[in-house]
Amino acid sequence: MTTRAWAWHRPRLLTLLAGFLLTGCVDGLSNSALDAHRAAPSAIQVAGGRLTIVGPRGFCVDTSASRDAASGAFVLMGSCASLSGSLTAARPRDLAVVTASAYPDGGAAAEFAASFPAMASFLTSPAGRAALSRSGKAASVQILAITSRDGVMFIHAEDRAPAPGQDVELDYWRALLALKGQIITLSVLGLKAQPLGPDAKRSLLEAFVAKVQAANR
Repeated sequence: MTTRAWAWHRPRLLTLLAGFLLTGCVDGLSNSALDAHRAAPSAIQVAGGRLTIVGPRGFCVDTSASRDAASGAFVLMGSCASLSGSLTAARPRDLAVVTASAYPDGGAAAEFAASFPAMASFLTSPAGRAALSRSGKAASVQILAITSRDGVMFIHAEDRAPAPGQDVELDYWRALLALKGQIITLSVLGLKAQPLGPDAKRSLLEAFVAKVQAANR
C-alpha cells in the first residue's frame, strides 16, 4: 500500500481499533449467551449477505447480542449448548469470549496485507495503544506480540484498564484480515473464572480464522 493510500485508510483503522476491545469484551456472555434458551445458528451472514461468520467448533451465534448495519457488523458467539439449552448441542473445549466485527471498504486482501508493517508500527505507538485501550490511555496497554501469516495479522495485547462488569482476562488475541471488501477483526478473550493460557487463546483464534476463511472462499 502506498503512503498516500495508507494515510487514507488510517482514520478508518483508528476507528476500528478503538472499538476493538470494547466490542470484544461484551458483558453479554453470562447474561445472554449462557442463560437464554433459543435458536443458536452455527453461522450468520452479514454485510448484506456478502460475508459469512462461522465460529470455532462448539461456538454458535448469540443473535440477541449481534448486529448488522451498513456501517459494520458485530457478532458475539457462545457455547452452542448454552445458547440453545440443548444437552446434545456442541460445546467448546475452552470457553471464551469470541467475537467478530466487519467493516466496509477493506479493499483488496493483498493490498490490506501489504499495510501490515505500517499497522504494526502504528499499534506499538502511543496513539495506537491509546486506540486499543478501554480507558483511551496508552499506558494501560502493552503489546505482547504482533505477527502475520498468509494475509492475517495476529495481535497479542494486554489491557490493564478497568472493565466494569466484564470479567475477562487482561491479555487477549486479535486477528485482522480482509475478505470480500470487508475489514474483519476476530477476537478471543479468556474469562477470569475459566482462564486460558496465551497459547490456548492463539490456537482458538487460528481455528476461528480458518473457519471464516473457508466459509468465504
